This record gives sequence, structure tokens and C-alpha cells, in this order.
Amino acid sequence: MATNSSSYDSILYPGYTHPQTHPDRLEIIGRLFGLAPASARRCRVLELGCGNGANLIPMAWGLPESEFVGIDLAARPIAQGREMIRDLGLRNVRLEHGSITAINASWGKFDYILAHGFYSWVPPEIQERMLGICRHAMAPQGIAFVSYNALPGCHLRKMTREMMLFHIRDLTAPQERINQAQALVRFLADAQDTTDEFRLWMKAELKQIAGHDEGHLFHDELAELNEPLYFTQFMERAGRHDLQYLGEADYFEMSDHGFKDSVRQTLKQLARSRILREQYLDFLKCRRFRQTLLCQREVPLQSEPDASHVAGFLVSSTAGCTSSSTDLRAGVTCEFETPKGGKLETDYALGKAALAVLGETWPVPIAFDELMARSVARLENETSFDQHDPQHRAQLAGFLLQLYSGGLVDFRIAIPTVARTVSERPEASPIARWQAERGHVVTSLFHLAVKVEDEIGKNLLAWLDGTCDRKILLEKLWKLLEEKNALIVKDENPEAARRSLAAELDKNLLKLARFGLLVK
Repeated sequence: MATNSSSYDSILYPGYTHPQTHPDRLEIIGRLFGLAPASARRCRVLELGCGNGANLIPMAWGLPESEFVGIDLAARPIAQGREMIRDLGLRNVRLEHGSITAINASWGKFDYILAHGFYSWVPPEIQERMLGICRHAMAPQGIAFVSYNALPGCHLRKMTREMMLFHIRDLTAPQERINQAQALVRFLADAQDTTDEFRLWMKAELKQIAGHDEGHLFHDELAELNEPLYFTQFMERAGRHDLQYLGEADYFEMSDHGFKDSVRQTLKQLARSRILREQYLDFLKCRRFRQTLLCQREVPLQSEPDASHVAGFLVSSTAGCTSSSTDLRAGVTCEFETPKGGKLETDYALGKAALAVLGETWPVPIAFDELMARSVARLENETSFDQHDPQHRAQLAGFLLQLYSGGLVDFRIAIPTVARTVSERPEASPIARWQAERGHVVTSLFHLAVKVEDEIGKNLLAWLDGTCDRKILLEKLWKLLEEKNALIVKDENPEAARRSLAAELDKNLLKLARFGLLVK
């Protein structure tokens, strides 16, 4: 949300989907630490600085029994979001144009309050107002999500920001400021051809900035206001509004995995409280951005997550065994890895079986009880497990929670209406079809952003309205390629070309299903 609405109307900020803000995610973390938050299936959600609703509207489509309200000071993004709401026929979400100072008791209480990319870019009085809203507009068991630029990591980012601001100090036109800042970043990055470690770091930082969208660069790096702060400073401010620390929206950020045992032991000695532990973790990780969850001070919380809650969650994982097959024998170590590089080595037989099951069911999450039953069934010939044994259930729950802290599994409360397989007349989500007609980024049913940059992919999404079977889709694809002079017919054999194209169509449809873009 802008303090200067005209700047956000002249240079649009790109709308993003933020899976870490989804009520489903927040409910899970709340439960793990002893909170009793409202079910994501039936809740009220308020987003401060909602922009064009790219984050809020897909939530509303996926959770039809919940209510969503967004507010932003910029008029053009709100108008865009309202158009999307109208086109999709949604009745459980509204976007308000105005300042958050307009929020009062008449708005009611909210179970989840979201403020992503907001706090560090507004003046102190609006920061205080935002925390006040989190206190007074939040339900007793509610959760507030607040992201902000963090120190010490932003000391490094601040350096590049000040270089750009110096370079454009005499420029006033927004587009000219963007162009010149980008030119300086490219110049400085290309000039770093040394092995000096500091300058190599600066080159990497500058290249990252160079890849930012223009709106991102203008409103984040070049913004008049951009205040990073230490975690303890933020919590002192939150405490003055009777708010307490619940956790981080990305659960794995609270973990000390990746550090050697001696470091973890010293951290334990330094961490006389959860707040101090998080601050020292920021020092260790050189953290530059935080996504902190707050709740009401009066709510009693557990200092450690309770693994028993895992039995009530749905579980999914992208981790696969790095060898050709998973050896389920007890005592035999297997390595598992996610596409993003997360790794685990374990000889825990039930855990290996569970990961094998999750690999087959992905992307659809399955209930803990089903996972337990299917995992035990796989081990019938290897060792003796009882799916109803409390000890075995507790061990698997603890194992999965450990993997969650390492980012190797994901928990959910509700199953999205996602299709795991491709039906005879496949249907893409209305959200994704609407977005594909207007841009290159669409939102999956798992509330993840998916880039669809090629024209064939965008057209395919548009065609998947549930009325076209494979034959019709193949004809449409053939005609599109003919019009683009991109149809390849080898040896003047159109039938062979058609079979090859049909095979590619099937691959693309399955890929869309795996990305969570097809509905049941």
C-alpha cells in the first residue's frame, strides 16, 4: 500500500500471490504453537495494502465459505481487482479504495490480518495504526501476518539502494528514475570482474536487483520510505500494542538446521527466550526479510511446536529418493531430495515408506491417517508396524514435523479442488484462465505463482473450460501452430505429425495437473 497513491497509479506494482499468507498456512502454525485459530474453510480475512487483489482473490475463489476484505490507497489496482472479482462472479470478497485509517469497529473482527510488503514502506504513524488494527480488529484467537525488511541483512541491501538514490537524485520523472537506476545497476554489476569476495557479493546483489520488475524496483528499492529494523525492535513495537510473537509464516525459517552442532549448542545457550533465539538466528543467517506472525498477548502459547497436531493435518511432499528405488528395510539409509535442493538422509523405515507414498500422491495432499495406513501396508513384508499404535503414530508425526521444519514436506488443512489426473474434458481453474488472458503469471490451486510465458501454454489454459475433449484440443493446437507457421510435418507425413502433437498435448496437460492448475 502506498502513502503516495499517485505513484502507485502511475507505476503499477506487480500483483503477487503469497502462499505464506494463506489462512490454511497460518492456521497450521497457530495450531502447532497452541493457538485455536478459526478454520481456514470458514474465516474472515483482511489484507492491508492489497493492491490489485492478486493475493486475496484466488484465496476467495478457493475458500467460498470464507469472507475476504482488502484495502489499498491506489485507485488503479483496486479497479483492476474489482474487474477480476466481477468477471469471476465472486461474492465473498470486496476491495476498498482508501487509507487503513478508515478501518474502524464497523468493519468487525477478522480471524486473519495480512500486511505483506507494507510495514517498511509507510511512515511511523501508519505503522502504529497498522499494529493497532492488528490488536483491535483481530479476533481473540486471530493471527496477523506482517512482513518487513530486517537487519542485519538489509545493511547490505541498503548500500545498493543508496547508490541508486544518489545516481537519480536530480530526476523526478518515475520512468526516468527507473531507467537510470537500472542502467547504474547493470554498469556496477558488469564492472565486478575480480575475485575479491566483497565485490563478488555486490555483483550478485546487483544482478538480483537488475532482474526485478520495474514496479518492484520503483516502489521497493527506490521508495522514499524503506525502513529495515531488527526483529527485537519490531517485537518491542508490537508489544506496545499488546501483541505477542507466534512464529514465522515460513516455518522452516525458525529452524537452525544447516548449522553444525557446536553452533546450535551455542545458540541454545544464548537463547534465553524465543525472541532472543530468533534475533540470534537473524545474526547467523544475515536475515534481510521477515514474515512474522502475531497474536493477542492474552493467548497462552507453547514455546515448542506440538507434534501431536500433525495427526490432524494433510501432508504432501515433492521429495523423491535419489536412488532408483526406495529400500524400505530398517537400518538402510536412503537419501531424499526436493526439486529445490532440500535433502534428507534417513534409515527410519516408516518414514521412508511415507515419503514413497507422498511421492506417488503429489501434488494432492493426503490425510495423516491415510498416509499412516498406506505406509504401514508397504512395510508388511519388511517389519512389524501397527497403524493404530500410539507410539508409531507419534514417531511418524514427529518425523514429519522435523521434515516440515526443513521444508521437505508441506501441511494443509483443506484439500484444494485440484485434479491429480487429466480428465476426458480437462478444466483449468477460472482464476488461472482469467490471468492467462492478461499476463504470464497464473495462480495454482495451491496458491502458488506459475509462469506461463509461451503462447501455446497461455492458449491451452484459455481452452480448458471443461467443454473440450482431446480431439477438439488437438484441432485447436494444430490450427494455432499453422497460423504461427510453427507446425512441423516431417517427411510430408501429417498423421505422424498429428500423433506426435497429441503426445505433446498429453504431456502438457499432465504438467498443468502437476502444477495444480486443473480442477476436479
